[in-house]
Amino acid sequence: MKRPRTSEPDLFDDSVEPAKAAEEEGRTSIPPPARIFSVPPPVDAAEGETFGIEPLDRYVEKRKLGRGAMGEVALCKDTRIGRDVARKVILPIYQSDPQVRARFLREARVQGQLEHPSIVPVYDLGVDIEGSTYFTMKCLRGLTLAQIVKGLRKKDPAIVEAYSRPKLLRAFSAACLAVDFAHSRGVLHRDLKPSNVMLGDFGEVYVLDWGLAKLRKDTPEIALSLDDSSDDVKTAAGKILGTFGYMSPEQAMGKVSVLDARSDVYSLGAILFEILTLEPLHMKDTWNAMMLATLQGADARASARAPTIDLPPELDAICIKATALEPDARYASARDLHDVIERFLAGDTDVSVRRDMSSRHARIAEAAARRAERPGPEAAEARREAMQEVGRALALDPTNREALRLLARIITTPSNDILPEARAEVRARGFGRLRLALRDGVRFDVASLMLLIPLAIWMGVRSTAHVLAIVGLSAISAALKLLAAQSEEVRRLYVFGYGAFLFNILALGFVARGFGPLFFVPMVLLIFTFSFSMTHSGRFRAAVIVTGVCGMLVPLGLELLGVIPRSYAFENGHMVVLPQGVSLPEVPTLVSLTIGSVFLIVAPSVIMGRVQLSLREAEMRSAMQAWHLRQLLPEEARSATPPPPAVSKLGG
Repeated sequence: MKRPRTSEPDLFDDSVEPAKAAEEEGRTSIPPPARIFSVPPPVDAAEGETFGIEPLDRYVEKRKLGRGAMGEVALCKDTRIGRDVARKVILPIYQSDPQVRARFLREARVQGQLEHPSIVPVYDLGVDIEGSTYFTMKCLRGLTLAQIVKGLRKKDPAIVEAYSRPKLLRAFSAACLAVDFAHSRGVLHRDLKPSNVMLGDFGEVYVLDWGLAKLRKDTPEIALSLDDSSDDVKTAAGKILGTFGYMSPEQAMGKVSVLDARSDVYSLGAILFEILTLEPLHMKDTWNAMMLATLQGADARASARAPTIDLPPELDAICIKATALEPDARYASARDLHDVIERFLAGDTDVSVRRDMSSRHARIAEAAARRAERPGPEAAEARREAMQEVGRALALDPTNREALRLLARIITTPSNDILPEARAEVRARGFGRLRLALRDGVRFDVASLMLLIPLAIWMGVRSTAHVLAIVGLSAISAALKLLAAQSEEVRRLYVFGYGAFLFNILALGFVARGFGPLFFVPMVLLIFTFSFSMTHSGRFRAAVIVTGVCGMLVPLGLELLGVIPRSYAFENGHMVVLPQGVSLPEVPTLVSLTIGSVFLIVAPSVIMGRVQLSLREAEMRSAMQAWHLRQLLPEEARSATPPPPAVSKLGG
C-alpha cells in the first residue's frame, strides 16, 4: 500500500519552512509522536570545520580501493575499534582548493545523515596529522550493478548463476526505497547509475556516491573543473552535474531549480532498462551524442532493444513511464516506482498497463491496415504488420474491441495482392496435386499393360513390333512419372512430367494402329491430358494440351496423306476398320472393347476422386482456420461477417 503523502511538507519547496509557518500562525510546530518517527528531519549540511586533528596511527592503510574525481578510497584498519573501514581522502592536488574541500565535506555530512540500511554509513570525519581531510565509511564487499551487467552480458557462469532477473529486480526495488528515503530528507542524489548501486555478498543493497547530492535549500551550484578522465562517461562541470546517459533531460539542460524526485526517477528508470536489456538506454558514445539522445528521448521498450530476451510487457511499460521526457509523465516518486516493481514481482499484473499497451498496438495495426489497402509493393508487408500488431494487441487484452473489429475487417476484406507466403502455399498444393496425378498415372500405365498384353495375344498379334513399342514406351513413361513425383525441384518436376506425357502420346500412336486413331485413342488422350493439366503453371498446361491434340491429329493426318497405311475404309455407307497391329476376331474384339470402355469410365473417375479428396482436405483446413479466427471476433463482428456458402449433405 502506498504511503500517504498529503500531509507531509514539500521538502523541495524553498518558500517557507513548515515550522516557521506554524509559528507565524501561533500554532505549535511539534508534530504528534507518530510523525516524529515517520518523517525524519531534513538533512543539514552544516558549513565549517569543528573537528580536531586525528592521530596518524588510528587508521592503518592496507590497500587502495579506488580513485574518483576529487578523492581516493583506501581500505584501512581502524586501530581504535579494530575493524576494517573505507577511508576517503581528498586528492593531494585539491587539498588547498576551498571549493573542492567544501564539496567533500558536504558529501560526508549528507551521506552521514542519511541513516538507512541501503546507504553506506559514515563513521568519522576529520583531518589527519598530514592535513588531509578524510571521512571513513563501512567497508563494502560485493559487486556494483555495472559489474553484474557486464558479467551477464559476457555470460560469466558465476554471475549468471548468482544474479537472476528477480534477484536484480528485488535489489533495484530496495535501491528505490533508499532513494525515496533520501528524498524524504530533502536530498536528491543526481548521479544514480549502475556503478553507484552495489549488491553485497549477503543480500545487502547500497546506493553509493552522494557527492553530487542536492539539498532542498542549496546555494547556487559551484562550478568545478575536475580531472574525470577515468570515467568513460564524463561527469559534466558547472551547472550540468551528473552522468550523461543516466541524468534526466531537465538535469542535462542545467535546470537546477526545477529538479525534484522525478529527476532521480528518470535515472532509476535508465538503470532498470539496463538491468533488463544488459545495454544502456542511451548507448555510450561521445557526451554530446548522449546529451542529444537524452533531450530527444529514446525508445525505452526493453523488449524492442533485446528481442531475444523474454521480457513481459509490464516491464516495458514501467521503463517507458519512468524515463518519460516530461517529468509529469513519470512516476511521482521513487516509492511509486518501487511499488510497481513489487507488484510485478508479486505477480500482480497491472491490467491497465496491459490495456494501454494493447490499445497502442491496435492503433499501429490500424495504420498498417490503411497502408495495406493502397495498391503497391508495400501492401503485403503492411498487411503482415497489421496482423502481427493485432495479434499483440489481443495477446495483451483479448477483450480489446478495437483490435477485434480490425481483425474482422482484415479477414473479411479481400486483398488485391496475394501475400508471398500464401502464394507459396498455393504453389506447393498445386505441385502436390500434380505429383498425385503422376503417381496415379503410373498405376494407370501398369493396369493398361496388364490388360493390353493378354487381350492382344487373345485377339491375335499381327505386328509384334507394334506391341513391343507400346509396352516399351509405356514403361519409359511410368519411370519418368516416378522421377517427376519424387523430385523436389520444380524444374525437374515439369521436365520429367512432360517427358512422361510425351512418351504416353507416342505409345498411343502405336495403339491407334490397332483400332485406328478415332477409337479408344481420344478417350485415353483425354485421361492423360486431364491428369497432366492439374497444375497452376499455364505454360506447362498449354504444352500438355497442344501435345495431346497433336497426339490425335498427327496419326490421322499421316493416314490421310498416305504416309502410313490407313486404318479405315469407307464402302457403301459403311466404315470398315483396317487393323495394322492386331486382328479383330468377333469374341476377343467385343471383350476387348467392353473391358476397354469400362476401364476408360473407371480410370478418370478414380483420378478425379483422388484429386477431389485432396482439394476437400485443403478446404477443410481452410474452413477450420476461418472458424477459429471467427471465434476471436466479438458477437457483433461475427454477425457482420458473411457466412460460408452452404454445402449439401449429399456431398459428404
